[in-house]
Amino acid sequence: MLNISQLTLIRSGKNLLENVSLSIQPGQLTIILGPNGAGKSTLLKCCSGALQADAGHITLDKKLLSNWSLADLAKKRAVLTQQIHLPFALTVKEVVSLGLAPWALSDQQATKLIHDTLVEVGMPDTETRQYASLSGGEQQRIQLARVLVQLFADKPSRTRKQSQEGKYLLLDEPISALDLHQQQRVLRLLKNLAQKGLGIFCILHDINLAALYGDKLVLLEKGKVIFNSEPKRLAQGNTIEAAYQADLIRLSHPDNQLPQWQFRQ
Repeated sequence: MLNISQLTLIRSGKNLLENVSLSIQPGQLTIILGPNGAGKSTLLKCCSGALQADAGHITLDKKLLSNWSLADLAKKRAVLTQQIHLPFALTVKEVVSLGLAPWALSDQQATKLIHDTLVEVGMPDTETRQYASLSGGEQQRIQLARVLVQLFADKPSRTRKQSQEGKYLLLDEPISALDLHQQQRVLRLLKNLAQKGLGIFCILHDINLAALYGDKLVLLEKGKVIFNSEPKRLAQGNTIEAAYQADLIRLSHPDNQLPQWQFRQ
């Protein structure tokens, strides 16, 4: 379990995070929501080890995150941030293979794992294409493939039935540049990986997709957790409307009655 306990982060006299406590459970897709500036990306950076909090602590499998070696941490959790700049001319295969750095795979194993993972993210037969020539949405899926191979390289011949328990995936807006079809494909993939045991921390802006796919939703406002529960519990009260300060109509999804929201005109 990735456990966050009473985390506080202060910058320039402002609390970016304040007494944040939550857990990322194996087998769950946990989606982090909140308006701009709520602290979502800051929380992800703390969970990845990129930022050190001023108070509180984070443990991974009951061991302080700060006590993990970088090599061991890279085998347990992978991180996909919003903005990734690659200054070198690389092929798709070379970009995805960057995720294999913590591991020692044969060329044959690496090639198969990269191929299979590119198929999973909807980018088959692109290994030899130049990464820089791809659209923003295509690059986003290539980066997702990179972090997936980082987690699963210890099982290069894995099947869809194999458990992924004990691994954690941290994602910051992984569908922001994708069209509707690819958004659905990626969210279904994440849901499937969570069902195999993967613990997923995923930041989204779309509250409707979050409610539809998330096993647990965490809503941040001004660095504080104001909701941490199952999506169906957002059908009660006006938590979403108040947090986003938006004039919304609340509906129910026709397939499962989960809450959904639309703008009032």
